[in-house]
Amino acid sequence: MLFKRSVLFFLTGLVAWACSRNENPNPGQTPTPPTQLVQGFRTRTVVGNLDVPWEITWGPDNQIWTTERRGIVSRIDPETGDKKIALTLTDCHQTGESGLLGMVLHPDFGQNPFVYLVYTYLKTGAITEKLVRFRYDGNALNQPTILLDNLAGNTFHDGSRLLILPDKTLLMSTGDAGNTSLAQNRASLNGKFLRLNLDGSIPADNPFPGSYIWSLGHRNAQGLVLHPNGLVYSSEHGPDTDDEINIIRRGGNYGWPTVRGPIDAANEQTFAQQNNVTGSILHWSPTIAPSDLVWYSSNRIPAFRNKLLMTVLKNQMVVAVTLSTDGLSVTGQETFFKDQFGRLRDICVAPDGRIFLAGNSGSSGGHALIEVSGQE
Repeated sequence: MLFKRSVLFFLTGLVAWACSRNENPNPGQTPTPPTQLVQGFRTRTVVGNLDVPWEITWGPDNQIWTTERRGIVSRIDPETGDKKIALTLTDCHQTGESGLLGMVLHPDFGQNPFVYLVYTYLKTGAITEKLVRFRYDGNALNQPTILLDNLAGNTFHDGSRLLILPDKTLLMSTGDAGNTSLAQNRASLNGKFLRLNLDGSIPADNPFPGSYIWSLGHRNAQGLVLHPNGLVYSSEHGPDTDDEINIIRRGGNYGWPTVRGPIDAANEQTFAQQNNVTGSILHWSPTIAPSDLVWYSSNRIPAFRNKLLMTVLKNQMVVAVTLSTDGLSVTGQETFFKDQFGRLRDICVAPDGRIFLAGNSGSSGGHALIEVSGQE
């Protein structure tokens, strides 16, 4: 009996030791979370308990730079989930859909370690939006420089996706802030795409001299990507019909609030003829609530190869869009991860082809960063 007890004690200790080794194969380091299969894809939650992540982007330091809506910018290790806060905004105002939103890093980050942020704050009691450039010192963001201010904000329709183009100008989407009349008003910067130089000045070749406006007639564009073909694609929220994907062109008018989705109704056709309106290349009715876009060119996940990938909030999925050879039309779309991770706000692609999703709800994936590393 004593011998059996000794053997049992030894085996129990051995199992405990093996389990502890499996849980943390690198003592002193955060263990990599386990991978799980979801609809035939290898996935894992990198980190949870984020506070409404809005923007995720792969940084030159191989960290995932993340904005959280209450005013936090952090750098998240994609392997361990270790999170380092680079900035906590003291003047950020977050109510409803407002707060800290879009972010983009300077393309020559090594020489120009600038990070551009859009967020809302209170100005004499009114929700107001601004674009601010910060400098990264290797640990934190500091030296804020306001590049654009006094945009109308609201608890919804604040736009705010950012993209730096190859000519080193910055595109920024703005929502109509709940005032539909602003989208067609060239005296307002709301309901537009704006184009700025990286110092905040107005490019000389903008379509309307002396104006930041690049295109108008937008409701609330939250997806923005430059395709290898040189075209810029955007996804946009409709009201209850006609969520859209558009090709954003210099001086374009996209019709909101009169034109929604394709130009098919009589009043839309009349307005489009009078205002040179461009219709969408893809639309959804009823709405699905599209968020950000990326272009996927890696061979790592064959199902996504050479497609636009779009995160979706209301319908809680990723949509993969196939374009025509010239990129001017859509030839197909597929859905992935439906109802698996909750609302999905943003997506980024690692250099090795893994994709990362920003979960934006309390269900399933929650407010989390989720990796999709491949297919079985």
